[in-house]
Amino acid sequence: MTLELGKEKERGVFRDMWRGLRSRKHLINVVLAVAAIAVEVYYSLCEGSCSYLKGDLFGIPLQYIGIAYMAGIALLSIVRWDRMILLLLSAGVGIELYLVGFQIWHNTYCAYCLAFGAIVLLLFLLNIDRGGTRLSLISMAVALILFSIFFRGSATPSYADELIVPVFGVGKINVRLYTDYFCPPCRAMEPDAEPLIAELIKKKRISITFIDTPFYRHSALYARYFLYAVNEKKEIEHIFAARSALIEAAKQNIGEPGKIETFLNQKGIKIKPFDPKPVFEFFGKAFKEDGINSTPTIVIERSGSKEKATGGPEILKALKQLNEEKFEKEKQT
Repeated sequence: MTLELGKEKERGVFRDMWRGLRSRKHLINVVLAVAAIAVEVYYSLCEGSCSYLKGDLFGIPLQYIGIAYMAGIALLSIVRWDRMILLLLSAGVGIELYLVGFQIWHNTYCAYCLAFGAIVLLLFLLNIDRGGTRLSLISMAVALILFSIFFRGSATPSYADELIVPVFGVGKINVRLYTDYFCPPCRAMEPDAEPLIAELIKKKRISITFIDTPFYRHSALYARYFLYAVNEKKEIEHIFAARSALIEAAKQNIGEPGKIETFLNQKGIKIKPFDPKPVFEFFGKAFKEDGINSTPTIVIERSGSKEKATGGPEILKALKQLNEEKFEKEKQT
């Protein structure tokens, strides 16, 4: 009996404390909103482990949307517009559910993002009331659905982004394509592979990295100029044009830097030189990890498994299967 009375007393203390917090919720809302804004500002300046987690809505980075969102919560709390506060916080919880799921899926976590999400959840619990439960659930569900449609995010490691690695697409399936401009099977495969890759990127099915191999005499030189093209304009259409031009130059056996630059200029391919040594080191690690010894080769990673196909026909088959898998899933839904 004494133990039960003790527990009841503890619960009573907790209830009184929670009621006290809720009675000051508008002030606490403002304080927590300011704290969340500080988190977002710090995240924007962060160049560490969180810098590779990126996302946007309609081209606007999420951190700026988060700052505006919390400023709105603070303003609404000052004027005590409780119903609109609850509506926005419910939507925020729905969005945070998606973002946490995004981090879990990619097995990539950002402490600042999670801290912001924790503040949103705390604000929601502080402001929820029985009369607004239905409204909260509807707002949460609508926000979750709409955000999943319009959100664009990536979990590309920051070192890869800084190194101008030719990575394209934001899909959950990671693809690495190993080719060489002097490799006849690679040349033959390229025209058929490009539309398949473009379609997969458009569907947000894959994230593909183009990696040039050092198997021929002038391979490293051509790989350098491909990276120069990527550095100038990281758009898939530009990249396909650059690859096509370099294949044509390789067929003519052009092996001098000046002549390659002239050839690319004639084809309308602009370049922006930089030191590609760190990128080549990144490629070297990928060669070793994927066990690449011939071209063309494709490596497909998804759900913790890795698949590899070598040779033009097998690579085209693998790309077509990826397209068909997505198509079947869309038909079922």
